[in-house]
Amino acid sequence: MTGPVRPPRLLRRQRGRVVLAAVVIVVATTVAVLGFLGAQRARPVPDDAERHAVLTATSEAVTALMTFHPGLDASARAAVEDRLTGPLLVRYRSRGPDVVLPGAVLGGATMTARVVGVGLNAYAPDRSQVLVFADQTVDIPQTGSAPNGDRHTASVARWATMRNVEGNWRLADLQPVGDVTR
Repeated sequence: MTGPVRPPRLLRRQRGRVVLAAVVIVVATTVAVLGFLGAQRARPVPDDAERHAVLTATSEAVTALMTFHPGLDASARAAVEDRLTGPLLVRYRSRGPDVVLPGAVLGGATMTARVVGVGLNAYAPDRSQVLVFADQTVDIPQTGSAPNGDRHTASVARWATMRNVEGNWRLADLQPVGDVTR
């Protein structure tokens, strides 16, 4: 008769490999956990007042930018400019309402917009991205093909990039949702 069967013992080289594998697993797990926690802490979360300020400013800026008529005077344009910053402000100063609706100035178009919903996508104390839903109506004056003029109503969605300039949230960019060219 033979005695109890002993499991085979690991050789010194095999033990070294097992220890090395265990150390690699522990280090990888530690790095993953620390990375996850660091990312969570690095992403600021706005309080209700900050969220309200960004969303209200976005709604007002988009409404102002997307509402115009042929008789838009300098004071009305200045009021829109006060809500803009960055490249959008530069484009608006040079092109006016054509920034939103190409050919609007030449065609004498009127556009009204009513923001029906806004949602905060990304937030930082100096910059935020907001999803904007709006109902817009465009009136194009009479032309040869449409003697009574044309009226188009559509619901649109836009990504609004907001920047905090000296404590005021201003619209820096407005892009259609789904635009893959940027």
